[in-house]
Amino acid sequence: MATESNGNIRLPQGLSVPRRIFAEEFLAYLAERDEPVTAFEAEVAGPWHVEPDPQGGWAVLDEGESLAAGGGPVVTFLRKELAVIAAAVLPGTGRRLRFRLGDDPCERGFPVLFDGAVVGHSRHFREELVAAMTVVDALLSRPSDFAWLLAALGATAAGRVEKVAAERLAKG
Repeated sequence: MATESNGNIRLPQGLSVPRRIFAEEFLAYLAERDEPVTAFEAEVAGPWHVEPDPQGGWAVLDEGESLAAGGGPVVTFLRKELAVIAAAVLPGTGRRLRFRLGDDPCERGFPVLFDGAVVGHSRHFREELVAAMTVVDALLSRPSDFAWLLAALGATAAGRVEKVAAERLAKG
């Protein structure tokens, strides 16, 4: 691929990809409108990438952004595996809560709801449980995000995961 003098990327077929796909006027128009309810989910949906932070540690940035080009990280961490974990779970933090707890307990506890239907019960009112379940649900539904978690595994943990998963799968 070659770059033209105007900054566009020239593809082998002779097509050029513009550097910007939205005109300034269009972006200004959108900025004046109310954001849709999906704005927060879109903001954290990714995809993300992790790069070394010149100030120390590791930065999580939107794909297509870089610290060298002036992009600002969404989060930074001193250790790479923590940045990778953040890249994995960020999309799940923007999703609507598919899991939530019902307010009125019954003899089995507080209802655990999934998309409004009772799927279980919790003895105690633990909102952090259903929040964590929502994030894991997001990871399971987006293999590219789950892959970040696998990338964060060390060799020892990966070996254990493989052994335990094989045993559990064998048991059905």
